[in-house]
Amino acid sequence: MSGLVARDVIDQVRNALDIADVIGSYIQLKRTGQTAKALCPFHKEKTPSFHVNSARQAFHCFGCGAGGDLFKFVMLYENVDFPTALRMMADRAGVVLQFEEKSAHAKGGPAKDDLFKANEEASQRYQKELRQSPDAAAARAYLEGRALPQDVWKEWGIGYAPDQWGFLADSSGPRGGPKVQAMAAAGLLVDNEKGHFYDRFRGRVMFTIRDELGRAVGFSGRLLKPDEKGAGKYVNTPETPAFRKSRILFGLDKARRPIRDHRCVILCEGQIDCIRCHLGGFSNTVASQGTAITNEHATLLRRYADEVIIVLDADTAGQKAALRTAELMLAEGFAVQLAALPPGEDPDSLIVNQGPEAFAAVLEAALSPMNFLIGTLRAQPDWQTQAGLARATRAALELAGHAQSAVQAEQMLREAAAGLNVGFRSLQSDLRRIQRQKYRPTPATEPSAPPPPAVERPADELELAQLLGTHSDPELTGLVRQWLRYDLITDADCRAVIRALAEEETDLMAALDEESDVCKTFAAQVVNAPQKIVGEEPEADVLKAAQDLIARIWQRHLEARRQELGRTLAHTSGEKRTAVLQEFAELLLDQKKVLAGWEQAQAIIEIYLQRLDG
Repeated sequence: MSGLVARDVIDQVRNALDIADVIGSYIQLKRTGQTAKALCPFHKEKTPSFHVNSARQAFHCFGCGAGGDLFKFVMLYENVDFPTALRMMADRAGVVLQFEEKSAHAKGGPAKDDLFKANEEASQRYQKELRQSPDAAAARAYLEGRALPQDVWKEWGIGYAPDQWGFLADSSGPRGGPKVQAMAAAGLLVDNEKGHFYDRFRGRVMFTIRDELGRAVGFSGRLLKPDEKGAGKYVNTPETPAFRKSRILFGLDKARRPIRDHRCVILCEGQIDCIRCHLGGFSNTVASQGTAITNEHATLLRRYADEVIIVLDADTAGQKAALRTAELMLAEGFAVQLAALPPGEDPDSLIVNQGPEAFAAVLEAALSPMNFLIGTLRAQPDWQTQAGLARATRAALELAGHAQSAVQAEQMLREAAAGLNVGFRSLQSDLRRIQRQKYRPTPATEPSAPPPPAVERPADELELAQLLGTHSDPELTGLVRQWLRYDLITDADCRAVIRALAEEETDLMAALDEESDVCKTFAAQVVNAPQKIVGEEPEADVLKAAQDLIARIWQRHLEARRQELGRTLAHTSGEKRTAVLQEFAELLLDQKKVLAGWEQAQAIIEIYLQRLDG
């Protein structure tokens, strides 16, 4: 393999594959949601210490210390170099490798919080334009025609992007200024071949998209001119550090508390459908962003709910999409129901034309995934033939194979047995056989070298990395970004891992591509470690633990500065010595305040953040 493979192609290969599927094709894994464990293939052991984390795309063995991403696993298992492992995985993923003359990867750019601010400012301007501009008359008429009054516009951040090239661009300051950079990084501005920036969204009704914490992460723009050539009806913000379609669900910021209260989430498609459900009283509703539901969506919802009701269109495409979503949700441990809409209806039209009661009836009539699948299979004209029954049985077994508990799998098999008029025991036996065939035997391995000695790392930095790695909580990552400077973290590996986790990098191992193998192994160890905080209110306990760790890191920074001043005192006199003594005394007081509780710590940390930034 000559030349360098473009980094985005490497990321494409990595993102196209689930590390658990790759490793599961080599050794037998026992899965539980997004994690799995096995006997390590790299050293002999009787108790599984080899862990795989699909959400973070990382593996780690706590016995021998091996760890990394899927490429590292293939390199170790197949005894090949990185280019060969990449080529093997590219073939598996169906990705054509492309080459570049030199690496063009560049870190940096505006901070994620700057992107949130840019989006929020744009949202407010779009909303004002919708309410006040004469040019927005068609947009107002469209929304009123959809029975969405002005109070809904404000509540849901609905606005209008005028049909202008410079509505945002012309007021964003100089070309290389921080505001332009933030807007461009947020996907609001696009530059042409001459380097001039212009607005991405023009002549569209704008729906503000927020994450579960209510931060503006992007937009979905609905075109008002249906005859405009080459323009999509809906255009979304492109992928940015703040907006990742694979983990953003429209309406979750408003639905989060109702979902927690009901422990149930209603999943539909489209912003207006979601808004209409909320207006109709179904406040635990969220919507995907015009893309298929992903593992990350399922993992995100699992923090709030135990049950999901998937609302689907009555056509064949809607049925297939709903069953694919059901498989993901079953694999995440959800109780799943599928609710089929009447032909030609969506949640918006059904609630507007027939009232919330009609939609409630659709939800009440929802079926389990297996009963829904059996209904579609029995609708096939040949389902009772030998070939048709074999196809139906395979489909039922495949669906049941996604269940994460034996009880759920048994219930699904009983539903399949009743619906297909076949024996339950026979289905149970076939499912076990299929599951055994998924795995290749673990190859014999020679005794390996003893695990490498543990690297001594500052306890507070190590614990903060572990906290971030084992708890996917936006409040936690936001807390770290707001109150901790990464350059205060003294251990280089901890600093790289904490930065990647706090910045909510979807693929942790990809974000650490330029770090050392020791760092990547450390990252794999962190995200596969067991959670230490599992109390009655784990989210509050996690935030409290993070606050304590941040305070301890700041205290160490202040202590280092105090020691530096102590050394300076031995060589100074006069007015300068007085100033040093004064700072020395202030540091002593500030150190005590930082450790006296989070409320006092915040006030001190904010002062020092301003000094460091200034």
